[in-house]
Amino acid sequence: MQQKGWHKIVVAGFFLVSLAGSAQQINSRGGAVPKDTAMNALIWPKKDTVLQHKVLIIPFESKMLMSEIGKDVNAKTHQSYPAITEEFRKELDLAMFAAIRKSCTTISLLDGKQRSDSTLTTIYASTSYSYDIVPGTAPDGGATDKNGNGRYIKNGQIQVPVDYSQRFMNVTLLNSNLLSDLSSKYHTDTYVFINEMDIKNVDNNSTNLSDDAYRREVVIHYSILDNNGHYVNKGIATTFFPYHENDPKVIGEKYFTIVAKQILNDYVQGLVNDKKKEEQKNQKAQSKGLFK
Repeated sequence: MQQKGWHKIVVAGFFLVSLAGSAQQINSRGGAVPKDTAMNALIWPKKDTVLQHKVLIIPFESKMLMSEIGKDVNAKTHQSYPAITEEFRKELDLAMFAAIRKSCTTISLLDGKQRSDSTLTTIYASTSYSYDIVPGTAPDGGATDKNGNGRYIKNGQIQVPVDYSQRFMNVTLLNSNLLSDLSSKYHTDTYVFINEMDIKNVDNNSTNLSDDAYRREVVIHYSILDNNGHYVNKGIATTFFPYHENDPKVIGEKYFTIVAKQILNDYVQGLVNDKKKEEQKNQKAQSKGLFK
């Protein structure tokens, strides 16, 4: 009898330990995540170092959806245009959450236990937008006169050159306390602003609009900031989907996941670049100290 009782205690103990281990892997929106991730290995080579970043996702405002497929989506789903916009917001937010949560703790303000319309209203009132050149792309000089001036005379009239630079919608902070307030409330240190979503038809050589070769393009404009207001990364993420696909849920599950992974990769690369810059700065400081 004593041996059987001892055996039950061991089994029960093992079961509780297993439950505790599993609980650390469970993640709902705003929950904890596994600590051993690919991002850890990339940024911190030592396996015993834990990625401590906690990310808050800020979805785009409803007015920041630029879509050319609203009529087709309405015909497919019979949803109103405001409902379609909200569906696209939620699907992209879900894709972003699913991608980032694999690497660090992530909070969504659109869904889950941290949902907060009031916080989003405050964020939108505390930010504005600027149409900036996409990082890594060359600005377009436009047409100039013989002296290199931007404006020039053509047929006796002053002409202003068209700027064909690749640009994106960037976020700027109007309230200098916004990030610190969010950090105090959610204990976050990174903020992924989804500034705009564009969905547009893409021209091609096909004359049959039902042909799968005729595509739509999704362009996501984003900015990633840390608590200091430093841009960890910013720019656009793009992908394509077939002309015949007009269900927001399917588009989200199949194609928003692609742009979400692109943004995650850009976030990781931004962290890596910042870490390298910090190391170089420290090395220069040490070198100056040696030669004093």
